[in-house]
Amino acid sequence: MADGERLCTNCGKVAPKQRKTVTKSDNQFSAINQGMYENKQLTDVKRQFSPTMAASNQTLSKERQRFAKEATQKAAQNRKAMKMRNLANNNFDAQAQGMRPTEVETTSGNEKKSTLHPIVNRLMWIIVGLVVLYFVIGGIVLLIYRNSTYDFDIKDADPLVAHSYGEAMHNYFESGWWHFRFTSGVTFTGKTADGDKYEIHFSKINGKRVVDELYINGEEIDADDLMKARIMPMFMAPEKR
Repeated sequence: MADGERLCTNCGKVAPKQRKTVTKSDNQFSAINQGMYENKQLTDVKRQFSPTMAASNQTLSKERQRFAKEATQKAAQNRKAMKMRNLANNNFDAQAQGMRPTEVETTSGNEKKSTLHPIVNRLMWIIVGLVVLYFVIGGIVLLIYRNSTYDFDIKDADPLVAHSYGEAMHNYFESGWWHFRFTSGVTFTGKTADGDKYEIHFSKINGKRVVDELYINGEEIDADDLMKARIMPMFMAPEKR
């Protein structure tokens, strides 16, 4: 058959396709050798820097371990702080349950605030103010009554020794004390040398401060003119030294 033909003119068969053999040139082998040479150089470079790379990797590993350790410690501290916070919240909740009748829920819903404390403080200040006011008013009223007197309208020579209720009570009684109450007013309680106990109640009638009730040893004294019959002798008592 001629070159390039595949059909035989004698038998009529088709010849198989011929494969072309490619012959590698020297340039190909040179390229391969060149690549092997370059790979060898790269290997030498890696071998040269491998200790440095290993040291760097070791340092990096230590840094990673240090960071991991610090992160673990911080996580442990955070867990401990969270545990203490939860414990404090539990204690607060336990205490708040005991004050439930006086507590008010806040907007967050997690905390409760008691309204009893400010109310108690305000009430205490009010009570203290009232007590102070009571003693101040009582002291002023007692001072006024002790320094007051009564006009007994005596025509003859004046036999009176005392010039005020305070002086008369001091001269007549061995011991005694003044006290003031809003309900009963001014009262003097005294004890004579004979052991008799007097309870004298004062009031203001027609602009004059007079004795309106007198009790001796618990019995009320009834007299038409209590001031002249019972109180005037107190003003006549000798002055104590």
